[in-house]
Amino acid sequence: MGAKNTAPGEEPQGMLARGLSILEALSHHPDGASVTDVARDVGLPMSTTHRLLSTETSLGYVAFDPERKTYRLGMRVFELANRVRAVTDLGSIAQPVMRELSRRTGETTQLAVLSNARALFLEKVGTEQAVGIRGAVGQSEPLYATSTGKTLLSQLPDDRLTALLDEIDLAPWSPTTITSRDALLGELDRVRSRDYATADEEFDQGVRAIAVPVRDGRDVTRAALCISAPAFRVSMQRLTDWLPDLQAAAREIGVQLPLQSPDY
Repeated sequence: MGAKNTAPGEEPQGMLARGLSILEALSHHPDGASVTDVARDVGLPMSTTHRLLSTETSLGYVAFDPERKTYRLGMRVFELANRVRAVTDLGSIAQPVMRELSRRTGETTQLAVLSNARALFLEKVGTEQAVGIRGAVGQSEPLYATSTGKTLLSQLPDDRLTALLDEIDLAPWSPTTITSRDALLGELDRVRSRDYATADEEFDQGVRAIAVPVRDGRDVTRAALCISAPAFRVSMQRLTDWLPDLQAAAREIGVQLPLQSPDY
């Protein structure tokens, strides 16, 4: 068994809250603060404050200046802030484009990124139709059974794809879900060659979707953009008829994205 990182009798949630309060306190001291200053700001004993600062320093969330004996926010905090900003920028850039695409097609459009071996929805624009598509921003769906997920998987390098598939249980969600690894790899080959993916009632029975990659100016895939619709209303042929509109929308989003490496 590994050693515990919490003090005897202390709940992990309490340690997390205290650690975050220290980071918040340091955000008010851009030039650095001593242990005494931080302990006073957060209302913790010196020993507890020093222990938490040492842990956060070892993880890169706090930086220590040995000459001045002061602490300040570390690079890991700024890296995380940049990732959050990138996701926020992506959603805000995509939203108006998605609204227009949804208006043109009369169906739901969604934007997803790879997160924790799932397709995480950053944006969704619904439809005025009486029957729409469930799912909300912040929810996630399985990569292997959705058009956005298959699109994101198809863009990964082989080593990362292999490692990710090792984490995924290809459980059946419907009679048409791909549950064989070999079959999924064959499907991903087809997605790469066509540069789009479809899902025909593979996750949600009664729902069809088509998705394409959203690439930035460096041709790096940052997200997947899809059109989803009820199967009773839209055929697979109708979905593929919308492919030029979907690809144009993805390009319109992509050219506006800042040039940076993705972190999914």
